[in-house]
Amino acid sequence: MTNCNSLKFPSTCQESTLTKTFHNTGEIIRYQEIDPISTSLLDDVVLKQENGKYYKAIYTENTINIEWYRCTYPTDLTNGTGDKVMLTKAINTAAYLGATLRFDAKEYIVNEQLSFDGISCFKLLGDKQHTLIKPSTNDRVEGFYLSFNDCHNFIIEGLRFDQNKRNLPVYNSDDNAASPAPKEFNGSIYITESSNIEITDCSFFDLYNRAVNIYSCHRGHILVRNNLFESGVQEQKYVMEHLVIAQSRYAEVVIENNSFKNAENTNPDHGVVAIFAFDLGEFKSVLVNNNYFEYCGRNHAGGHRLYAIDFYDNVNNFIISNNIFENMIWGVIRFDGTRKNGIISNNIIHQLIADEDGMIMSSSREEPKYNQTEFKNISINNNILDSSSEFSHGITIQGLSPFCAAENIEISHNKMYNLRYGVKIHGDVSVVSINNNQVMNLIGIGIEIDGFKRGYDTSLLQSNNVEKIYINDNHLNGRKEAQFVGFIGVQVNGLSGNHTFMGRMRINDNFISGNSKGSGVTINIINVEPLVTVSSLDDRIAISSNEINNVKYGLFLRCHENFVKDNIFYDCVQPFLEDYTDNIKVGNYHNNLPI
Repeated sequence: MTNCNSLKFPSTCQESTLTKTFHNTGEIIRYQEIDPISTSLLDDVVLKQENGKYYKAIYTENTINIEWYRCTYPTDLTNGTGDKVMLTKAINTAAYLGATLRFDAKEYIVNEQLSFDGISCFKLLGDKQHTLIKPSTNDRVEGFYLSFNDCHNFIIEGLRFDQNKRNLPVYNSDDNAASPAPKEFNGSIYITESSNIEITDCSFFDLYNRAVNIYSCHRGHILVRNNLFESGVQEQKYVMEHLVIAQSRYAEVVIENNSFKNAENTNPDHGVVAIFAFDLGEFKSVLVNNNYFEYCGRNHAGGHRLYAIDFYDNVNNFIISNNIFENMIWGVIRFDGTRKNGIISNNIIHQLIADEDGMIMSSSREEPKYNQTEFKNISINNNILDSSSEFSHGITIQGLSPFCAAENIEISHNKMYNLRYGVKIHGDVSVVSINNNQVMNLIGIGIEIDGFKRGYDTSLLQSNNVEKIYINDNHLNGRKEAQFVGFIGVQVNGLSGNHTFMGRMRINDNFISGNSKGSGVTINIINVEPLVTVSSLDDRIAISSNEINNVKYGLFLRCHENFVKDNIFYDCVQPFLEDYTDNIKVGNYHNNLPI
């Protein structure tokens, strides 16, 4: 990848006419004469001029050594510039030659952002255990240690970056309020307007603001893999994301085999976001695969993103798969404003501290200015969701856009344990399948469908379209402790009044078991028009072939003329509790004796 078919190599048949000894590396380097080049390209190390002639060092495997530059451009700590000149010269030369620049197993000092523009076809290669890029000052470095603009076809591999948070003042509200965007300090790598980027086998530790920020890179691929991102305990609550990839709609994005490991922390006011992205995957795909996350997420007290993986606005065509999330201290995966095509599968999630909206949460954008006209093709399947807090929520889907419904949603074969709510669907939805999930040890509601919206002021709003919802073959199990009285297997909430937006819904073949409290299935009405006896759920729901065990009420029905058939009730205090007696019951059986 790095040489990009470079034509800058001398002929190997030509004898070298100049030699130089690099005393700091012990190497004797031979030079070959080359055609004249621009003096701006001469670095007096690999490319040099002597006696009016131009020379290029001969090296093996297309690799030059940054340590060749050290004696010519030594570290300057007196003036605070560190290794600025050496690094700048060496990286520009590597790009000109299409070469690999090898770093030694030592420290390289960066006290200000080093910016590179319009260079391509190079590789920065370090000793991944010992090559360290760090500042020598306790003053903040504004921006990032390495910044690349309009650079293409390059690899950064095996470098370690010390972001030095432990020695810096706490990032504060004045920093965050800077115009036009919050300031960033002591970042590691910033890349913009570039393409074909690989960051691999690097380490980023002691996070201050952001480790890697890849912005507006619309072409080619972006590959971030096999890296380690670490943070100590944070005191600030604003800009804290390990990896940002944004506004790169045409890029193929792969984030895989990385570790995002934060120090033990039980205060979500100051938690850390692992991956923040927006405007991705519109014309290519986004893959987040086989990563490890620990102590990620933060609550709404923070001034920025919230979830461990936060796809906030217009990330499409994505797969989040085979990741492990351990000890999450807030939400885990959010994809707000997604238009279409998302898969979340085969992840293992453990939440330490409950959030407000769900370990996995998605929403179409509510405000008309976003003009979200589609939200469809979402599959959340084969995940394990476990919590140390019984107040955790599992999966939430919200159809809030005034211009479309959440369409073609599948939530299947997930295992959820020790939660308050399992699955919650809210707002405009069409063609939703919730099937074959196991939601165990609940204290609240297993599956809840809200056939309405809530506005910014929490007022109830009529939905445009709620239809074709299938809740099949789920196992919903309540906490056995008698003090937990709020368990409901499936609850559907509708509105009083004569509404036409509600379509058909089926609740069938589910196994629901509790602790003699609560109910198996509740069809509930929110009385926005208390004097009206009709509701949005009348004659809309079929409840059939469910097995309901050990709850107070098998079915609690607060609407008219719904179809109830072939359900079996074991050890229920009362099989039916109804506001009206006109529900259509066919072939029901109940047995209130212990079995």
